[in-house]
Amino acid sequence: MAAPIPEAWRNDVIRTLRTNDPHLINWTRPARQIWDADTFGDAQEYEAYDAMIAALEREGIEGNETTSHPGQVATYEFFFSFRNRPMYGKIALYEDRRRILILSAHRPNRPTL
Repeated sequence: MAAPIPEAWRNDVIRTLRTNDPHLINWTRPARQIWDADTFGDAQEYEAYDAMIAALEREGIEGNETTSHPGQVATYEFFFSFRNRPMYGKIALYEDRRRILILSAHRPNRPTL
C-alpha cells in the first residue's frame, strides 16, 4: 500500500534530477526504450526529469518502496504526470546519495501502485 515517500530520499533524487548530468543519472535500457515509445520519441530526457521533479516536490506524495540492489539506498515507485498524462516512475538512489537509476518512466500498467 502506498505511503508518503521520505523527504530525504525525495530531496536527494530531486537534486540529482536537476543536474541533468548523465554521469549522475542513468536509465535502464528498457526504461529508456519504453519512455521513447510512450512519448512517441518526441520527449527529451530533461522533460522526464522536470515532470518527475514536479511530482516529487509535492508534500506527501505517495509511493511504494521496492526492491533495491546492492549499492542502492532505496528504490521507490510513484505516479507523475507528463503532458497531462499519468505516468509511472521508479527510481533507485545509490548509496552515495548523488547517483540515481531510472528503472521506469512510462504510462501506468494499472491504476494503483
